[in-house]
Amino acid sequence: MADEAFPRNKSRKQKDADRAEYLGFTRVQVWGTLFLVYTAAFFLLFNYRYLDDLARQRMGTLGMRLLEESTGSYTAFVLLPLVLWWAGFYVVRPVRWIPTVALHISGAVGFSAAHTTLMAMSRWLIAPVVGLGSYDYGIMRFRYPMEFSVDFLFYTITVATFYLFERLRIAQAQQLAAAELQTELAEAQLENLRLQLQPHFLFNTLNTISSVMYEDVRAADAMVTQLSDLLRLTLRTANSHEIRLSQELQITRLYLDIMQKRFEDKLRVTYVVDAGLEDSLVPQLILQPLVENSLRHGLKESAAGIDISIGVKRENASLILRVADTGIGIGAVNPEAALNRGLGLANIRGRLEQLYGAGQEFSIANRTAGGTEVTLRFPFHLAETSAQILR
Repeated sequence: MADEAFPRNKSRKQKDADRAEYLGFTRVQVWGTLFLVYTAAFFLLFNYRYLDDLARQRMGTLGMRLLEESTGSYTAFVLLPLVLWWAGFYVVRPVRWIPTVALHISGAVGFSAAHTTLMAMSRWLIAPVVGLGSYDYGIMRFRYPMEFSVDFLFYTITVATFYLFERLRIAQAQQLAAAELQTELAEAQLENLRLQLQPHFLFNTLNTISSVMYEDVRAADAMVTQLSDLLRLTLRTANSHEIRLSQELQITRLYLDIMQKRFEDKLRVTYVVDAGLEDSLVPQLILQPLVENSLRHGLKESAAGIDISIGVKRENASLILRVADTGIGIGAVNPEAALNRGLGLANIRGRLEQLYGAGQEFSIANRTAGGTEVTLRFPFHLAETSAQILR
């Protein structure tokens, strides 16, 4: 139905304005195009009538034919808004053929009567002014039914064309609404994943602090201070799904500093970050779950501890993040099953899919030298030119 693609709280005037914007055209463009169509009709009809006169050797009819065809076309154009209003008013009703046909016949009769009257009045007024003398339109009781046959054809074509464009407009509006709804759903899913990760991260960090609180009060106190700095930085970027790489690395370093208080020399971290990537955008809290996963599932019971390497580089249009450790690895576990192990990895995969769709890759594998390596690949883009892409 014509109004279904627009909110119910819109006024008739607003809906009419929306209706004028067919398939991306503005009201001015639509009516400007229609005016040109009616002008073209005027010249074509004039050409037909005047050449017919010349073919029949009727001379001196140029001015009269110009007057008749111009007034015929432009008075119809003046009445066009009323025809479209009538058609638009009844297009929203359920289709019942007999009432609909009856209503449109009455609309055609009304249009023809108004059109014939306007043509007669305009010709009577203009003809003497332009030197054509008084205009004789004949006996009007015969002229009205004669003009009706042509006007009925015009009315039918106009209404049918209007209905066609209405259906196209409605289909376009519904597609746009569906796309907007899909985008909003993707945004909601992404927001849910982000909010899901934050309390998980906080809970695990507090557990770490709790584990050393009675063994080393000074270390626990330092960890609480660092956690405060970490939360402050995290909250500062809480409204963004993507943040600068420099901010993400700062969050990761603060987290690992807290872990360092617990594991001391058993935890060794190295960073290999290519220069010039500080302003590249990455998903917020993308590295912290990866290093947490290395500590929770990769730390050996022996005194050897664990080495964690965080690498960032650019390859053409892609940014590659790699977190590798020297832990126990994933063993014979299928990599797909390993991705679903715990909240962190599954959360990362879901966020990457929501942010970048098919433009991302997420893999986890055993390292040849022992341990696990997680690799993320997604589009490279900078903070100042980025617009979030939700698919």
